[in-house]
Amino acid sequence: MAIVLIALITSCTKPDASATPVPPTTNDTNVVVTQPPPVDTTTYIRRLEEDYVQSNPTSARRNRDYSFYYDNNKRVTSVGIKNYGPVGFDTATCWLFYSGSSPKPYMIITPNNIVSSNVGPVYYDTTYFRYNSNNQLVADSGYEPFYVQSTKSYIKTPLKRYYNYQGTTKSTVDWYGFLNAEGPLGIFRRDSLEYAANFEIRKTKSQFNTYTFRPGYYAVGDGFTYSNYINPLSRLNISGTIVSLIYTGVNQEVLGNSYHKAISSQNILPYYLDFFSSKIPSYFYLGGYTPQGDIVAGEADAFDIRITPWAQRITYPSQISVGASTALEDRMVYRYYYY
Repeated sequence: MAIVLIALITSCTKPDASATPVPPTTNDTNVVVTQPPPVDTTTYIRRLEEDYVQSNPTSARRNRDYSFYYDNNKRVTSVGIKNYGPVGFDTATCWLFYSGSSPKPYMIITPNNIVSSNVGPVYYDTTYFRYNSNNQLVADSGYEPFYVQSTKSYIKTPLKRYYNYQGTTKSTVDWYGFLNAEGPLGIFRRDSLEYAANFEIRKTKSQFNTYTFRPGYYAVGDGFTYSNYINPLSRLNISGTIVSLIYTGVNQEVLGNSYHKAISSQNILPYYLDFFSSKIPSYFYLGGYTPQGDIVAGEADAFDIRITPWAQRITYPSQISVGASTALEDRMVYRYYYY
């Protein structure tokens, strides 16, 4: 709201008693007040709904819901996760813990997608985080389930990640875990990121080294074309990674997708859960490569994102529809709700 201050300045002189008063002249004046542009304050996401829209036969079903809860400092304190399909757990919660007024969590307790099921208990993992003086994540440590082929069962093994920053536009993440059931810890994944100063991704490379994830294969994200729509997940205090910190079992994940060609040569599922990019891309590629540098299936998957603006604030999305080349006409649809 603009405030217009009108100052009336008059001369203070003694009136002439003999003068005949003259009534003031009335003028019709239209005053045009120009509103300043709205300040881009952060709008916080309340819920994100994910639907799977299948093309043949045509059908749509709810896949997953994420509900976000905050404290008075707008820090995420918990995330409710509900799965609708007959996979993974039914309903679980991620909890985040803070030390004093720190803007970043020192600990997250997350549901484990791999070992939890909809017919049994939900299993949780605890991850501890460490930051530098700029509140950049530099290390985290926790546990992950490791599948033992000989016993056909999972064991809990250590997981450590180390984050390195090269200036303001490059970073790497090294993942250390068990390369086999007996250990010791070894590097099994490395993420390399290139991005603009405003946190628009230019290129990602995720190198996988364990036999579980097709050893030596790597995934590349490239060709990012950005819309002007804000990515609300990037505005959270837990943003800044290309994997999702709100659940475990993300060893294969790149921007929310665990079905890329570096992991599986099957048709992709166009998942897109992005806690990094400041704006939502309208287009990008995600491809898999062999250790020799040959692209899997002859081409990368082209992701296209169709965006519907939120009527109350048109710089934010109310819905996005995500497709990819080998997903054929199937799409993942995400609906955003805000506080």
